[in-house]
Amino acid sequence: MSEVIQSRFAEELRAYDLKKEELLKLCEGKFALFKGAEFGGVYDSAGAAYSAGIEKYGDGSFLIKPVLRVERIEQIPALQLGLLNACL
Repeated sequence: MSEVIQSRFAEELRAYDLKKEELLKLCEGKFALFKGAEFGGVYDSAGAAYSAGIEKYGDGSFLIKPVLRVERIEQIPALQLGLLNACL
């Protein structure tokens, strides 16, 4: 991952963290959209957030984060081991 992408991702996570308590009070269980430090809204599903992200920001990167008090950590071994680009 390039430094620019890592920096933008870190900025989006910080923006979410700053708004998390407010989001939990108003819309726990929904999906928040961020592009850099900009808050793009809250949506009922990840798909709706994705569609809104494409409409607002175009075909680029943005963060869609579920608004949850306790976050579930998901592990994807193929990503961790770098197997997605493996030639068999």
